[in-house]
Amino acid sequence: MSRVAAVALASCLGMVAQAAELRGVQVLAHTGPEYSFSGWRSEGPPPRALDVHLELGDQIYGATLQLEPERPGGRYRVQVQYETSMGLAAGGPHLDLLDWKHCNSAWMPAQSSEPLSFVLPTPTPEQQSCFPDYTREELEQAVRALGLRMGNPALAEAWLDDLHGVTSDIGVYPFVEIGRVRVKLEVERGGDWDEIAVLTFLPPMGC
Repeated sequence: MSRVAAVALASCLGMVAQAAELRGVQVLAHTGPEYSFSGWRSEGPPPRALDVHLELGDQIYGATLQLEPERPGGRYRVQVQYETSMGLAAGGPHLDLLDWKHCNSAWMPAQSSEPLSFVLPTPTPEQQSCFPDYTREELEQAVRALGLRMGNPALAEAWLDDLHGVTSDIGVYPFVEIGRVRVKLEVERGGDWDEIAVLTFLPPMGC
């Protein structure tokens, strides 16, 4: 076997070993004073990156995440990061600018209640409202770009007209919400923390 092939094989085996670190992960159903969650469980070992779309009204804040290792005895940790996005709201309808600017929080540790159970943190008001500075022109460009991607430029112009108070009695206003909650799962190996997977929970915006 050539040296290149041997390195490639070792890399693949390393990826398989990491993938097999967990046989599953779940977030337990939770009811708290502010947030509730109906529960979620992975279908087998989680991949390195996984998007999880949340149901309307579900938030994982304060819920307990449980790891199911393939082998006993490992040491694990869980970290959480929030990403905010901007949308435009007109009463009930909203237009979400998920591919525009974002504010990403620092990674925060989830508190371990047991060796394999972690309570996911609740974001602060500052984390929920964080967003980069932008100009009116940048916002208009983002809305028009979204209209083009949707194949409906006229829809974007209608939102902008309402934002500027041209045609709507209701009015359109920008809002900022957390659009992605990243949950990083790590295992300790040789004194370092190695990433197993990043679960990205996607709550519906504007609700």
